[in-house]
Amino acid sequence: MADISQVKEHMEVVGADGAHVGMVDKVAGSRIKLTRPDSGSHSGHHHYVSAGLIAAVEGNQVRLSASGANAALLEEEQDGSALGEQSVFTWRTIGIGAAAAAVAVGAAAFAWTRKGGGEE
Repeated sequence: MADISQVKEHMEVVGADGAHVGMVDKVAGSRIKLTRPDSGSHSGHHHYVSAGLIAAVEGNQVRLSASGANAALLEEEQDGSALGEQSVFTWRTIGIGAAAAAVAVGAAAFAWTRKGGGEE
């Protein structure tokens, strides 16, 4: 792991495979804050890369120990949570809501047919 104090604004962050991951906005504690345009699939706010992923600082590049694709998956939100945690939570919530709605519709349909609904 390289020394995060060597990381400076506007350095390019690349994966172990040389793939562009982002540009350094600034160092925030033990993480690199990426510029907004390089903040993955849901830009508009900053994402962070843990200093633990820094393999080397060479010239104007920060080279990570993970490939570019894997590094993008390991980016963090400002609060330190993983990007996937928030989207999984949203889909889980939607899934639970959809399952609850399906049970409610099924129960209502069962009650309706028990009362003789739909018979001619």
